[in-house]
Amino acid sequence: MIIPALDILQNRIVRLYQGKYDTAQFYDFDLKERLNEYAASGARKIHLVDLEGARNPDKKQWQFIQEALSELNLPFQIGGGIRNESDISTWLNAGAYQVVIGSMAVSQPEAVKSWINQFNAERFVIALDVNRDGDFWRPATHGWLEKSSYDLFELITFYTELGVTEFLCTDISKDGTMTGPSFSLYSDIKQRFPNINVQASGGVSSLEDITKLNEMDVDGVILGKSLLDGAFTAKEAVACWQNA
Repeated sequence: MIIPALDILQNRIVRLYQGKYDTAQFYDFDLKERLNEYAASGARKIHLVDLEGARNPDKKQWQFIQEALSELNLPFQIGGGIRNESDISTWLNAGAYQVVIGSMAVSQPEAVKSWINQFNAERFVIALDVNRDGDFWRPATHGWLEKSSYDLFELITFYTELGVTEFLCTDISKDGTMTGPSFSLYSDIKQRFPNINVQASGGVSSLEDITKLNEMDVDGVILGKSLLDGAFTAKEAVACWQNA
């Protein structure tokens, strides 16, 4: 499926380049209007990230985001600043279909395991942001400044054994660049784990990229900058996916 994405910083829609806050590009779109536009496009899910909360959990923008979501009649997944069971229950009670767990899924897998056991594996998307490290894909944490001792496949195995089926994988070198997706990353994952649902994120710049990802059996495509910058519309992306 096509999954339009919106990142929120300082109560505004923003895009970062390769996850760096000092590269923030702000957009003057109204969040609620943009959400409703994406819902009208035929998209089946929305992806949201509280970047302020991810940077500083004491500055979560949840009230602002929840107000914008008040009229949205579409499932959404959300990440950013989710650090404990209370955060998870807050979002699930606010209507989130799934919560997205990133750095903690890498740095504190046992804690995340306990959450999965408590709330059910289907309510989680595990987000693994990776860099190429020799023959391995190595997840990064803490604003992508630190690399994990685990490789990507070890972590996917750990979470699939807990019942998780949804994984959002980003090649950090592609994030926010619109230079094309990391096709090799998704090929490697799908060859090793054909039965998991993979959401591709980062680098998509054309409808041709979407078609190729569909042909690779990627299950979802996260679209952020390409939609905000008008490379194509969400409606065009949905039509492309359906016709691929």
